[in-house]
Amino acid sequence: MNPEIAEKLNSQISLEFNTAFLFLSLSVQLKDYGMRGAGGWMRALYHDACEQSLHILDYLVLHHIPVVMPTISPIDYSWESPSDLFRLARDRTAIVSDAIHRLVTFCRHNSDFSTEQLLLPRIHSQLLLESRLADMLCVLLRCGHDVSALLLFDRSFRD
Repeated sequence: MNPEIAEKLNSQISLEFNTAFLFLSLSVQLKDYGMRGAGGWMRALYHDACEQSLHILDYLVLHHIPVVMPTISPIDYSWESPSDLFRLARDRTAIVSDAIHRLVTFCRHNSDFSTEQLLLPRIHSQLLLESRLADMLCVLLRCGHDVSALLLFDRSFRD
């Protein structure tokens, strides 16, 4: 494997794990705010991001490529409403998507079709997640600080 691709895969692992911990943090914030349904959904995103990291990690191990264990960066954000948290999740998801697209393009240009195939399904799942987060953010922006509307929004995660 091209050493530059291995380096980029290790960077992707780090980005995915940092994203996972952001989702976990947002989950806790939403639950503390009283939005247990949305918090539970955000926690599921945490598990998905960890799983994606592990797929890449396992791929490197399978190819006897050294894995650089990621350092989790401190999570620094402030929020006034749940829409701020969903905006943060949407923006981070877009960063992950962009990194995957750049990595797939790099693999394609370097004729590493095996690694490209590992990453292609991730592009589709990221697109779906970005779209879902954008839709949820639109709903939350309409809810504003209306407690009844926020409770109905949160309930939609439990049904």
